[in-house]
Amino acid sequence: MTDKKILFGDFEFPRIRGLDYLLDEKKHVTDYLFVNEPRDCFSMYFEDGFPIFKVPESSERPYCLFELNRPGRMIKFFCPEKHKNLDTAVWYFCMELYDENGETHTLPGQVRVEFDGDNLRQAKGTPSFIELLEGVKLATATSV
Repeated sequence: MTDKKILFGDFEFPRIRGLDYLLDEKKHVTDYLFVNEPRDCFSMYFEDGFPIFKVPESSERPYCLFELNRPGRMIKFFCPEKHKNLDTAVWYFCMELYDENGETHTLPGQVRVEFDGDNLRQAKGTPSFIELLEGVKLATATSV
């Protein structure tokens, strides 16, 4: 598949140069999607039917909630506290996109991030996984 977009459920993902994508290319609308940064800074995962994350009641590691409010969308990241012996962590997220009627379309997923000391390992600027999520659109009738 060489299209510039990827259809996943109600959503249309952009193909961003420099990222690797793994999906079911036999289907017009894929039911799973992995997005990887080749330098191993992050790896994202989406699956049809993926549950919306809820912070466990009894967890050894505290979680923080990080929210990004953007026009037409909200992205909530559930981030466990960084473990001192690990260089990576899995963050769960839930993105809400709002259509022209004000209806909410929810996209849950997870992202494995890598740390450089106490900071996220990334190139300068906005992390690529956030840029990817900011570029996701609702699929239109013509794209499906």
